[in-house]
Amino acid sequence: MLRDFLLTLAATTVSIVLTFGTSAIIDRNKKDAAKREMVMMIMYDMKETLGSIEQCDENIKAFFDQQVDIVAHPEKFSDGYIKLLSRVPIFEYPTTTESIFKSNIETVNTIGNILFVETVSMFYDNRAKYKSEVVDAFIQQGEKDLNDYEGLSDFNTPSFSFLSQTYCMALRRDFEQCKLIMKVSDEDLEVFSKEQEALEAMEGETSADKLEKIQADKQQRVLRLQQARDEGRQALQVLRGK
Repeated sequence: MLRDFLLTLAATTVSIVLTFGTSAIIDRNKKDAAKREMVMMIMYDMKETLGSIEQCDENIKAFFDQQVDIVAHPEKFSDGYIKLLSRVPIFEYPTTTESIFKSNIETVNTIGNILFVETVSMFYDNRAKYKSEVVDAFIQQGEKDLNDYEGLSDFNTPSFSFLSQTYCMALRRDFEQCKLIMKVSDEDLEVFSKEQEALEAMEGETSADKLEKIQADKQQRVLRLQQARDEGRQALQVLRGK
């Protein structure tokens, strides 16, 4: 009788342990999967941002080379102006991941690493500053100074280039630190990137694609307007000379 009771008790205890132990394992696996998914989503966003910013940095360097050539040879101003404008940096980026990261109060609990969260926050802050202090400032200053040879000659491209490279270095440092903290390899990111690209291909044209087209359209309009201004100035000079 006692033996049967003890066997029943043992069986019940094992059943309870297995039930709750299995549930705990499942919950932990779900949390780990959610954490990994969020980390990879953020790291992918950072990777794409770095690619865009490094392209902006290359454009600024190319702009400077073109500027130096035109300043040294004023006769090239009219013919080289359109090419010069094509080197103006354009930086637009989706903010969906950043919004989810910053607005979700469970982010810290889900990721479970305060250093990673702080580093990502710093990265996003620097991204906004890069757009404001480098790209937007470059365009705004250029709209005022790049309409004639004297303005182009005085345009301080080296200052923008220095600031751009400084931000690039800081953003790259934050990105590499996040990879180290969360043990994310380049191979992991490559796999995730291909998965994202496959999803986007299934969905058709993405918001990023549409934004790129809008930016390209804007750039074309800027070039056409500037060309019209140049032609108008030349026509006025002819009229005034009569």
